[in-house]
Amino acid sequence: MKVNSTLIMLTWTMTIGVMVSMSSNSWVMMWSGIEISMMSFIPMMTINTTLSSESCVKYFIIQSISSMVMTMGILMMATKKTMNYEVILSISLMMKLGATPFHNWVLSVIEGMDYLTLVNLIVTMKLAPLCLLSYLSMNMMLIPSMTMITGSFMGMNQNSIRKLIGCSSIFNLGLVMNITPVNLNWMMYMLMYSLMTTTLVMKLKNMKITYLNQLTMNNYKKMLKLKMWVILLSMGGMPPTLGFTAKLMALETMIQMKMMINSIVMIMTSLIVMYFYMRITSLSLMYSSTSTKNKMFMSNESSIILMMVNLIGLPMLILIKLMP
Repeated sequence: MKVNSTLIMLTWTMTIGVMVSMSSNSWVMMWSGIEISMMSFIPMMTINTTLSSESCVKYFIIQSISSMVMTMGILMMATKKTMNYEVILSISLMMKLGATPFHNWVLSVIEGMDYLTLVNLIVTMKLAPLCLLSYLSMNMMLIPSMTMITGSFMGMNQNSIRKLIGCSSIFNLGLVMNITPVNLNWMMYMLMYSLMTTTLVMKLKNMKITYLNQLTMNNYKKMLKLKMWVILLSMGGMPPTLGFTAKLMALETMIQMKMMINSIVMIMTSLIVMYFYMRITSLSLMYSSTSTKNKMFMSNESSIILMMVNLIGLPMLILIKLMP
């Protein structure tokens, strides 16, 4: 197995940048950490695909604009201008995250990525901006709800698996933005979401699936489809999976924060997200090949472990409830 030393170096630099942003108490150092992680992530996007260069340019432009806006907000905060600098900082962070109304770049950038880089975009690169957003005292009620609505409805008519994951990430971003004032809860949610997304992406990469119609024209083993079914149900939030635990924890946090309207929006949009994940499930299981219809295959150990990760939602919820 070949080891790509450049990729390892870029991954470490990106991780260090995220850690600098999340552990600093100076806005200048937070901004510096975000820039370090961004400049490490962009070379990781340059893979041998026709759309990778276009994705890199789009991502660089939107991140550069948001960084300039963030710099302006930091300068306003340092000079103690009367204008509310938190609004400027919030706008810059929402641009970096891809929240509504700055969500249009997400799907076009994701389409030109490979699956492993996609995980870094929708999980790792969101940690630092979300952490900074939790430091702001602005009461954002409308933006998270609009982000959840946008992500859920955009996913209903997607045929590309990458874009579908992108729409799901927009929805989950809106959900996380609701609970950012409670630091421990949003970090727990992101941990669960990263586990689910990584498991799904690893399966899609192994199966070499890019579009939904590929699921109807395949000879995949029945056990492989069963594992994919469990992972997709977890992403949709079906009990007793890990995704259900994450959403229930977020819902409970929102109710405790008296965010009743946002809670209702979250429940309704979660049903829509469940719909488009169930659509993939029906395509992968119901339209199975006749050559494998009555066969059952053994699975390797790592695949079983990954599937079990998505089935520990209910025990984890009980454990969280028992904690003081």
